[in-house]
Amino acid sequence: MSKIICILLSSALALCSVVLVAASSRNIKQKTYSGNREIKSEKIYVLPDNLELDCLGKAVSGIVTDAYAKTDFPEGIPEKLKKAYSVNKNLAGWLTIPGTEVDTAVLQSGDNSRYLTRNFYEMSTGELSNVNYGNLYLDYRCHKDSLSKNMVIYGHTTGRSDGIPKQVFRSLYDYRDKAHFIDCPVINYSTLNQEYVYKICAVFYSTARSADDNGYLFNYIYPDMSDNNMVGYIKQVKQRMLYETGVSLENTDKVIALSTCIYDYGKNVDTRLVVLGRLLHDGESLEIDPSSVKDNPDYRRPQVWYNAHGKTNPYKGTERWTPSPN
Repeated sequence: MSKIICILLSSALALCSVVLVAASSRNIKQKTYSGNREIKSEKIYVLPDNLELDCLGKAVSGIVTDAYAKTDFPEGIPEKLKKAYSVNKNLAGWLTIPGTEVDTAVLQSGDNSRYLTRNFYEMSTGELSNVNYGNLYLDYRCHKDSLSKNMVIYGHTTGRSDGIPKQVFRSLYDYRDKAHFIDCPVINYSTLNQEYVYKICAVFYSTARSADDNGYLFNYIYPDMSDNNMVGYIKQVKQRMLYETGVSLENTDKVIALSTCIYDYGKNVDTRLVVLGRLLHDGESLEIDPSSVKDNPDYRRPQVWYNAHGKTNPYKGTERWTPSPN
């Protein structure tokens, strides 16, 4: 089981430093996919000049497409998602984090590898450049129409500082700063039939290799744990959170986990940064009480970090959580 989890984390979360490119105006023969099976289609759409492929919130409105009028839309789909859906039927939803650059489509396929290397327009490496950037995507095990207990979304980041535009999940790096969290504490996520608001409750690191942490891998990407099982999940999150947010997290809550690569423990430690939100409670304010946001200087690091710093790991003997739907 641990090998299976490790493979999932390694393949599904292999989202590392990348850069953004622009596309010239072009006519594209649209391709529709069911899982990884291509369905032939003659629908054509045109991409605008100098299109920033990762800035979909601005770009989709500029697409000229004859697919829209011919598309059979899912019942209840918001009007604002129809053009995006007409371009890519693998659209699972739309993610926006107010106050950040995140305003983009979320795709889903039959596995967790397709959109590591294909963008919203189904362009792969050879069609763009010598590197590839993929697209935000929902874990293939999550229910795209009705919320899973844990809606897991993966995305690439950039680590460049030479003026190249940021890949969309680079914005998550800003959540290492408590002040940024206070200013931008809300995640908006729309499925194809409903709009949801999540309040960020934790920001934490987790490793993708069990070998880095005494043979234990925190499987935070499990989508459908039971309320009872989520008690252990919450304990793991609280051990790892970089600071206390003052936002409650209960085992009856549904959460959204935004995950991307980060190397704050060094290039040899395969690490993920996770921004975790939970559904907004009835009558709850969207704002954060700054006085409740506090440092957590002893948050849990991987064992290799304690070894490198000559420190004792206070979490070494703590209970290990195993996800379960029961």
